[in-house]
Amino acid sequence: MDATGKITFWAGILCELIVSVSGYAFGGYHEPVIIIMGMLFFSISICMHPEWKRNWLLYLICAVVGLGYYYLQSSALILRILLILLAGREQKAEPVIKFFFWGTLVIMIYTAFLSVLGLHNTVSLTQHFRHEEETRYCFGFYHPNGFAFFLFRTLVLGLYTYGKQLKFWMMAVVASVSMILFWMAGSKMGLTAAVCVIMAFWLVRFLKTVQAQKKFYFLGNSLMALEVLFIMISMVCFVPSAEIDLTGVGFWQILNELTTGRLFFIHKTYLAYPIPLWGYQGFMEATEVGFVNALYNQGFIFLLVYFVALFYLFYRMYRKKDMPALVLILGFTLYAMAEAFLPYFNKNGIWMLFLGWSLYWAREGKETVIVHED
Repeated sequence: MDATGKITFWAGILCELIVSVSGYAFGGYHEPVIIIMGMLFFSISICMHPEWKRNWLLYLICAVVGLGYYYLQSSALILRILLILLAGREQKAEPVIKFFFWGTLVIMIYTAFLSVLGLHNTVSLTQHFRHEEETRYCFGFYHPNGFAFFLFRTLVLGLYTYGKQLKFWMMAVVASVSMILFWMAGSKMGLTAAVCVIMAFWLVRFLKTVQAQKKFYFLGNSLMALEVLFIMISMVCFVPSAEIDLTGVGFWQILNELTTGRLFFIHKTYLAYPIPLWGYQGFMEATEVGFVNALYNQGFIFLLVYFVALFYLFYRMYRKKDMPALVLILGFTLYAMAEAFLPYFNKNGIWMLFLGWSLYWAREGKETVIVHED
């Protein structure tokens, strides 16, 4: 890829970074313009590739799929993912992940600073979030859950990039600051996911033997499969105590409380709407549970492809001995219990690991280990 292709690719990545945070931190009034600019940059980058004429059939298939989804859903999400992956087929994932880490960190510090000075939004919100009035901190973001998610994204992307370099005391500082911020934001899921991710990142630093790495791989696969199975069973089998409240009966009540009412809503959605193949256009009734939201907004076909890609990527990262990537995948999959970010490249760090897919294929059998840059 020539210089123009690289410059336009990174210009598109910058647009995606801005769009990912703007609606949560700055209102997102200019998002459509920035999204279109990013798609144009990625399209130019694709055309700048010297062998683009040889891949015209692949581009045509992706265009049909992306435009087809746009016609069915009035959403360019799938088209954007395809454009980014095509433009980034020879880009390394690590620089993009590092860019999103530093970019998100700077934006979060900036909004927090402005909110403390009283120049942008507010530091905290006091309102009914669950069953009672409470004060939760958002530090310039428009909702504490939005702040918590981007804090989680910054934490995971930062640990993926720099985790191997952190000494124990550094990791302790990162963990302590993260726990305090998640507690201030009132995010139970963020706190739980962050604890799990930090422990897993620290653990994989000591998995030196093939046998230990294999056990971690199979454990991770099992946990992801059990999470998906739990969500689907809950969606179909949840037993509500009454239509007027958000609780369940017995066993379901306990699980529903732990997930702050999400099981009730995914079951309610399942009863009210048939599962679509291609997703409903402008569907607004789906819950915050990422898998269920994608099922109703992007459809069963998309979710099935996502699951295949998810477990395949997990296998590829294991084959390459990129253990931090396995933790990244597990972390974002776990957090999908609380946020609907699955079909967004700029929010879901799992999509970022798919960058450079053509290089992976070219190196198949030649390079099996990823060495993180210092």
